Amino acid sequence: MRSRVMVVDDDAENCRALSELLGAEGFEVLSFQSAEAAWSAIAGGELQPQAVVADVRMPGLDGVGLLRRIKARFAAIPVVLVSAFPDEAVWEEALQAGALDVFPKPIQGPSLVCALLAIGAGDQEHGLPVGDNPDPPSVGVTPRRRET
Repeated sequence: MRSRVMVVDDDAENCRALSELLGAEGFEVLSFQSAEAAWSAIAGGELQPQAVVADVRMPGLDGVGLLRRIKARFAAIPVVLVSAFPDEAVWEEALQAGALDVFPKPIQGPSLVCALLAIGAGDQEHGLPVGDNPDPPSVGVTPRRRET
């Protein structure tokens, strides 16, 4: 059975590219261009993804806000965030809120795919990064190097 991954990114091109990448790797992809729409689909019972990949910065409900909502009501759904901004405080906040990892944009496709495969296989440890994710550029101490 293919893993169902929800992709949430307000940038239409990023959403399309990430959806195509994951689809080509065998994932069933559910794409949303707003966190509000994604949340409505999950909370309303329309969709039950095995994982969520969401952009951090989006208008309205952002990726960290979506993460918090998911963890409050559907704690078992793993969430991976992606961000074009190497903001260490936001990355740390995301990991503390329950994100399994935060990937920098441009996304290293193989690293994200490996992380999602690990999630699907149940090989992740909650609260710890799951992928072979490069540290974000231009950041000193990153979440990957933090003490847990």
